[in-house]
Amino acid sequence: MKIITPPIIITSLFHSLEWQINDARISRKLYLSFDDGPTPQVTDFVLNQLCKNSIKASFFCIGANIKKEPQLFQELIKQQHRVGNHTQHHVNGWKTNTSTYLNEIEACEKILQEYGYQHDGKPLFRPPYGKITRDQIKALKHKYRIIMWSILGYDWLPYKNPHQCLRNILKPLRSNAIIVLHDSLKASINIKHALPEFIKQAKDQGYTFDKI
Repeated sequence: MKIITPPIIITSLFHSLEWQINDARISRKLYLSFDDGPTPQVTDFVLNQLCKNSIKASFFCIGANIKKEPQLFQELIKQQHRVGNHTQHHVNGWKTNTSTYLNEIEACEKILQEYGYQHDGKPLFRPPYGKITRDQIKALKHKYRIIMWSILGYDWLPYKNPHQCLRNILKPLRSNAIIVLHDSLKASINIKHALPEFIKQAKDQGYTFDKI
């Protein structure tokens, strides 16, 4: 069984990571985020849906993909979405020594700057696969906001259908949640069906959206 929301014991042990947006105000805000882009046709679709609904979101981009699709990355900037670092080549922190891992993040950061992204406040970083070691956290937490998630859609899995993905993100919905979807080829079928319906149903429930 896949874990859609992180267990309290995990969020407590790794309390320096951001699992939701801490906002003391009474609100019904959601924070949509998309990993692994920019990807032709998929990122375009996501941007179109966000624009149609006047939603700002956060995109955790892979440096190598930005280099492949600079115009698509420029569109993210033009539409004023937030951009975060997702390493240069989508590396697994549990399988990568700290020095190499930090180099991957620095390489992606240089690409973000080279292609014109200016951080609004402290830079965002999300570890690929959600896998990061304590040493890596220690080395990064003062420079970056390390963003995890409240709700995971599992949209990239081939055995998940759009209905299942939609249920994954709707059922545990709550205020200030960080929701992870993917603008990747693996997720394209699921996200193209689930995202428009999710936005509609979340709005019907009185939620609004913001970038992290």
